[in-house]
Amino acid sequence: MRFLTPLLIACTGAPSSAPEPTPDPKPEAPAPAPPPAPAPTADDVSKDTDISGMSEEERQAFLMKLGEKVYTTGDGGIACVTCHMANGQGMKGAFPPLVGQKDFMGDCKNHAGLIINGLNGEIEVDGVKYNGVMVPQGDALNDLQIAAAISFVRNSWGNDYGYCSPEDVKAARGG
Repeated sequence: MRFLTPLLIACTGAPSSAPEPTPDPKPEAPAPAPPPAPAPTADDVSKDTDISGMSEEERQAFLMKLGEKVYTTGDGGIACVTCHMANGQGMKGAFPPLVGQKDFMGDCKNHAGLIINGLNGEIEVDGVKYNGVMVPQGDALNDLQIAAAISFVRNSWGNDYGYCSPEDVKAARGG
């Protein structure tokens, strides 16, 4: 524009009132995505956590951590490990194994019903008869805790049976 000013003055007799061009502003870079939330640890999982906003991966990690807590400590109920052992193998003739029992566990709603209502009476698992009592946990554990315990069992010790949700447990309760 500096070179054009004398030319404009010469042609019009007055300096130009046109604004000088400004360079195009550089577009702002998009803000970086927030870092992913770390997977929950056994210390920071809570039976009162709202998992509805979690991604599927975060939800599964959370269910496994809370499920392990419920399985090993009871988290307000009776610890599953007491009867089914740390390896999920149970005690032959006393408490049935949880390893490789997809058909017995059934779908999530059926599995939740076993935990909510307990089990009493003779059953046969892998050709072995069991006649113990599984104490109902429906009053001691909430839907999230039960879904987590089921998800832990269904995905531990070589089991690969999928995850269950609190909604599955609610359906088993009749809600």
